[in-house]
Amino acid sequence: MVCGRGPEMKHSEPEVLEALDLAWDPEAGVLGKMRAGDYDAALADGYLELLDRIEIGEGEPLHPDFVKLLWFAPLFCEWQIERCAESGGGLDREVSSFSNRVCDRVMELLGVP
Repeated sequence: MVCGRGPEMKHSEPEVLEALDLAWDPEAGVLGKMRAGDYDAALADGYLELLDRIEIGEGEPLHPDFVKLLWFAPLFCEWQIERCAESGGGLDREVSSFSNRVCDRVMELLGVP
């Protein structure tokens, strides 16, 4: 996954698409691990940093793979709050905060109706 703050990246760059896809990996991705109730704060930070670096030019058409990998993330994260909390460690607030930040950034990137 792309880590650390850095220059903005176009949403359609192969590196961005690969990192977004990796986030869903059950063994190495923040979203994939959350599906099993395993919240990894370091992976979550890396995912948020990636989202913060993505740029979409005004009027630029969206790459279909970008939309496929991103649109479901906010809803998915919300669904995983309870699952991660049940796994122990009192992570419900941390996972809820992550979920809210993902939702906010996806709304910024894709827009709202």
